[in-house]
Amino acid sequence: MRQVSIGALALLLAAIPAGARAPDGAEPGLDADTAARVTALLGRTLRMPETARYGRLRAGRAGAFCGEVETTNRMGQPVGPRHFVADLDAGIAGILPDGPELRNPGSPQDYAAMQRILTLYAANCAA
Repeated sequence: MRQVSIGALALLLAAIPAGARAPDGAEPGLDADTAARVTALLGRTLRMPETARYGRLRAGRAGAFCGEVETTNRMGQPVGPRHFVADLDAGIAGILPDGPELRNPGSPQDYAAMQRILTLYAANCAA
């Protein structure tokens, strides 16, 4: 029984053209170039972009891109997946801020940037 199901899976995977597969972390329909541009833009905002793992990357409702990123904190410990939004046309990307970040911003400019990300996320990604 197990050999039959593995064989059937192999036939299904062989039938899918290589170009039709989504890039890592991206949903079908998002091309590899766009996914790379989104992750590069968000990577500029991360402390250690080389450790980032992306998931659920997809096009948003109003032209931006949504997804999840798991990265590490400054001590190198994983922090778990966090939602993010990226607008390639505007050159804006950021992780959705959580409560403590909003209550204790580093500066008024940091608070304004967090509000911009929240607004962009609401327009593109929120259910």
